[in-house]
Amino acid sequence: MSTNVPSESIDKLHDQVSQSLNAFKDQHQEADRLAALKAAQGLVNALQKPQDSVYHLAYSPTHAMCVRIAIDLGIFTTLTERNEPVPLAELAAVKNASLILTERVMRILAGIGYVEEHDTRVYMATTMTRQMTDRLSIAMVKFIFDVGMPTLAKLPEFLRRHNFHNPAGALNGPLQYAEKIDESVWTWLPRNPEYLDNCNTFMEGDRGARPSWLEWFPVKERLLDGARPDGDVLMVDVAGGRGHDLLAFAEKFPHAPGRLVLEDLPHVVDESTVDTTRIEKKPFDLFKPQPVQGARVYYMKFILHDWSDEENHRILTELASAFTRGYSKLIIEEFVLADRDCAMLQAMWDWEMLIFCNSMERSLSQWTSLLDKAGFKVVKFWPPPGDGQGIIEAELKD
Repeated sequence: MSTNVPSESIDKLHDQVSQSLNAFKDQHQEADRLAALKAAQGLVNALQKPQDSVYHLAYSPTHAMCVRIAIDLGIFTTLTERNEPVPLAELAAVKNASLILTERVMRILAGIGYVEEHDTRVYMATTMTRQMTDRLSIAMVKFIFDVGMPTLAKLPEFLRRHNFHNPAGALNGPLQYAEKIDESVWTWLPRNPEYLDNCNTFMEGDRGARPSWLEWFPVKERLLDGARPDGDVLMVDVAGGRGHDLLAFAEKFPHAPGRLVLEDLPHVVDESTVDTTRIEKKPFDLFKPQPVQGARVYYMKFILHDWSDEENHRILTELASAFTRGYSKLIIEEFVLADRDCAMLQAMWDWEMLIFCNSMERSLSQWTSLLDKAGFKVVKFWPPPGDGQGIIEAELKD
């Protein structure tokens, strides 16, 4: 066989795909869907000739590049709004682009399923075309490509210059090297309003299609039961961005007792449009004392992965001083990396944290150690129903 993979191996992979697909069709469980996807990817890898696999890997950045260009050309919006076959010339005319350039973009988009070739140089919308009109998806592609790609290209050079040491500290990483700056991403981004807006919008949709923790974590039993009356603070969303997660909590539990507080840097809180009759907005710096004392829940989603262990120790120590022992809970929504067979999404996200923040995703043992040194104990790790973020439930040590 030309792939150099034995027939019995391909037969085994085919059986795995069939079994996992049947399980998913019967149960509709996220774990079965991911198993089917992994098995299908394994079959594709087995059928791919090794040399061709290297070719596809080396040329794959053109996929993201053409999606990014298509956003600027209005390709996805035009096809979605027209909802019928559209000739190449009409797509190019939207931005007065050349026919040749537009066709070169469309070849890639058709190849990866982001548009459909209805006829020669005539295109139609697909599910992915319509997805790329979603503002969260647009912001993600723009932010990762516009801000992340230049640093990604410089990362091997950066590591060679630093003898392949794992970098640490917010001011001495690949972003600073690539952009020739001596500040963190969080002070650099606000100087480019488009980058900042794309970042904040991306953060609204960083869960993707994965279910919210509010759907599978036992919120009532672990957090609401035992909470104090309405006058006290029920939840503080620490560095919560525009407040989308806190708003989701308020909508899911409209009758939960207690106040809800959104904290973030002043320029982030100022642009939040959450309903202030239910959610209080408070400017806040992670490295300063926590201003809200004795809340039932301090919630942090994708915050601690932005920082090194040393910086997180400062953040968590400041937070611990606000806790009421035996009452306050720390709820961390983050990836918990598996020591073996790590989900690809989580492994890729780990590198994005190195690129943007000079930081990392963490394993169960790393989370346990980090929290312990700051005075917390892990009550329980709650794994997600798939490959997304888990929940780390913690409280002050006795």
